[in-house]
Amino acid sequence: MEEKRLSIRFRMDNPQDRKAWELLQKLSVEENISKNAIALRLICRGADPCDSLVDSSLDSLAKQIANLVADRLSANAETVKIIPATNEVLSAEAEKLSAPSQDDEIRTVSKEALSFLDDF
Repeated sequence: MEEKRLSIRFRMDNPQDRKAWELLQKLSVEENISKNAIALRLICRGADPCDSLVDSSLDSLAKQIANLVADRLSANAETVKIIPATNEVLSAEAEKLSAPSQDDEIRTVSKEALSFLDDF
């Protein structure tokens, strides 16, 4: 069996190296396989053109969606009319809201109108 060797050093003062080591360690323990097997699997998965095409197509789709949303928002922003409110307009609206409507008024009822209740 022919072997090819590769040695990888993880510098723990480098955040990327430390993160890679911790992930390798974690996966090795979780799956109960060697770090070498995990590293080989990750290298193959990362180099597989099918996986990279899926990722790039998803990135492309996400960018298209983001552009579509941005375009729609900017189009709507142009059609929105901004009407400056003055104190007179605001106070008139406030009076309308605070004034009681005819339905809310308390109406007095004469004794004669309620006389039919005596029959009960």
